[in-house]
Amino acid sequence: METMISAKNTVSAASDEDRRLTYAVYVLLLLVIIFSTYLHHFQPQVFSVPDNKNIEAWQRPSFEQTTIHDRMTAEEKERTRLVGIPMAGDMSYLITNELIMLLLSWWCFRHARKHYGFWMASCFFIGSFVFTGLEESAWILSGRYLGGTMSLAPGGTIYGTYWFTKGFGWFVETPVSACLGWFIYAYSCVWIAGRVFPKLSLLTRATVGGLTAMLIDMWQDPVLTSPELMNWVWGKADWLLIFGIPLYNFVGWFLLIFLFAIFWEKLPQIVRKYGQHQATIIFLLVCTVGSVIVAAAIFLICFGIAGTLASLAGVQQTLHIPPGW
Repeated sequence: METMISAKNTVSAASDEDRRLTYAVYVLLLLVIIFSTYLHHFQPQVFSVPDNKNIEAWQRPSFEQTTIHDRMTAEEKERTRLVGIPMAGDMSYLITNELIMLLLSWWCFRHARKHYGFWMASCFFIGSFVFTGLEESAWILSGRYLGGTMSLAPGGTIYGTYWFTKGFGWFVETPVSACLGWFIYAYSCVWIAGRVFPKLSLLTRATVGGLTAMLIDMWQDPVLTSPELMNWVWGKADWLLIFGIPLYNFVGWFLLIFLFAIFWEKLPQIVRKYGQHQATIIFLLVCTVGSVIVAAAIFLICFGIAGTLASLAGVQQTLHIPPGW
């Protein structure tokens, strides 16, 4: 934690060139959001966005091939077929939710700027936004286009991964609100881990931060994916479901925050070695390329390694924790 607190002093004040680069990245990010939002709402065929109203039109996966289908009562299934995703078309709800997330993100950003300076705070915000947005979008689109084409033991056929059903602004196929939420959770958990365990090693603090966020997500996801909300939908794929949520979701939460926290805290060292301008470019490259690599690593861990071990242990079907969820 002492290293993190001294980061503001270690990283020199941003030059005019560095600030221009940072602002240029903010503008580029905004343009990507505007373009993605246009595609999602007005050209849904580009990314084959599932129809929130016509559930029967879902493919890869179909409604019957989602985990929410197994959680619903007969009445809930019929209601969903008739009216679609709850509140998905309520723009006042979507805009209000996004404004709340923007406000919370601004508070976190101000806290980061106060303790680490503008440049470090911007790196955490932009990096986490892009890191999670690209990683989530990679998972969503891979499941959408490859669903039903892969079979892995012991979970059977991977019908799809997941997708978000609600959002006003979008970053590729991830709602802006989800990217902002990840920034809020990541920064809060990393900060708390550093404050509670200031003398522990970086790896240990990153582990605590990742586990804290994962535990919060274990409570949050079953609620947000319930039949009453359905903020996103999981396809049947993973062999192990925890509270109705696939295992790889929790592995992803831990792994992303764990790796991001380590890399972000190493930024002052990168600055000392390459300079702040080069450090900005390196950081953004790692966040973009790294998101795809992490997505592939999660697939390997959950389906390749864990799935194979479960199959060797005699597991023949999907496991639910708790049973019957």
